[in-house]
Amino acid sequence: MTIDEIREQLAEEISTDMEVWNDVLNNTSPGNYGCDFWESEIDYNDIFVDIPNREFTVKSGNFSADLVMGASKGDHSFNENYSKPFSAKGKFDFKNAKEITISEIDIDIDSDIYGE
Repeated sequence: MTIDEIREQLAEEISTDMEVWNDVLNNTSPGNYGCDFWESEIDYNDIFVDIPNREFTVKSGNFSADLVMGASKGDHSFNENYSKPFSAKGKFDFKNAKEITISEIDIDIDSDIYGE
């Protein structure tokens, strides 16, 4: 497995990990009641991989979501766009000769919906 294959798999796994991004959404401020859509974009060229220590660093990525604010449904709810750059670091393991899995990840992102 080449370093580029590892980086590509890390980018794909981070981008699609619902648990990771649900945690980010659950920690937004001032809070939200739901999410109609979210997307995480990472270029594998922005991922540094330390194979001997099985660690990785994401220099930059972008996360965006369409959040439901005010109330869970009805006349009192409204949608708000949340789009922020992020960085991340974590650890990975080899499942086999062709696959990796993320064992730990820490996302650094501004949780303030209205902050710049």
